[in-house]
Amino acid sequence: MKFNVLYLVWALAFLACFWLKDNFMGRGNTAFFGATETESRILNFDNPVIIQDVLVKTGDEVRAGDTLMVFYRAELDQETANRLGDINQFSVEKNAKNSILDKSLDVLKAQHQAKLSELQAQIRIEEAEYQAESGVRKLLGESDTANGIDPLRAEKIAALRTQIQQTEQEYAVQIQELKAERSANQSIFEARNAKVQVELDFVKAERQRLVLTAPVDGFVESIAVGLYEIVPQYRELIKINPRQPTRIRGFIYESAEISYKLGDTVKLSSYSRHNVSGNGIIIGGNPQVVELPVRLRKVAELRTWGREIYIKIPSDNPFFLNEKIVISFE
Repeated sequence: MKFNVLYLVWALAFLACFWLKDNFMGRGNTAFFGATETESRILNFDNPVIIQDVLVKTGDEVRAGDTLMVFYRAELDQETANRLGDINQFSVEKNAKNSILDKSLDVLKAQHQAKLSELQAQIRIEEAEYQAESGVRKLLGESDTANGIDPLRAEKIAALRTQIQQTEQEYAVQIQELKAERSANQSIFEARNAKVQVELDFVKAERQRLVLTAPVDGFVESIAVGLYEIVPQYRELIKINPRQPTRIRGFIYESAEISYKLGDTVKLSSYSRHNVSGNGIIIGGNPQVVELPVRLRKVAELRTWGREIYIKIPSDNPFFLNEKIVISFE
């Protein structure tokens, strides 16, 4: 009798398995399971750096914008020193050129004044000689010329005064040329300085980038480098696991006749929290049939196969990480 009862129990269990397969997971059932996932954010840097400081450790909770690491790039110090050296050299060159121009201006002024003095002295000499000759003529009782001075002497004095005017004009032109050259020297200095300042601003911006911050709220999953380590560009530095899940990986049962297309909306419900639900959008899938994880089977002991499907969920979704989700089509 005991043997018959045991045999009957095994037979019923066997039939139940087929019933579950054909009904609970079979055709006509459009609900299936999935689990929330998140895509870890792998952080790196686009230049070789030295790790100057690490401000977090594995498992730490971080907020978007929190400082995670501080870097050092020796070449930025060298670049700054070179550019400041350029500015100093430009200043030295400008001052040297201005000094030469100032000396040229002093020489020009002295030459101009000497030439003016010489011409004015010649005019005074001519006028003095005329006065002397005029006095002699008066003593001798001779008459002066009609205009008080002889034509030759008057012509010579007029020529000297014309030279003074020409000298003044030439001096004004030379002064203007020296001033223009000094102004050009200043403009060249300012242009070279402006170019170097742009380079210094770039270096400053690069320095400000030597701080690695968290892109999202989450947890430090792993740290791949150590303090003072020299790290090549684009090597993994730290991995951040976002606080909120970003997608769901579900499995459509092999026997379920469910078709979908990318962009379709699906309904999502927490398996254990019945009042928590939301929507998602299908972003991908795998047509290959694979074995379902035990946790996502409707009967854990019953090996089950299905097709993977990937669903994007909003960043403000109400689900926990790795939460079991019931997925159904609207």
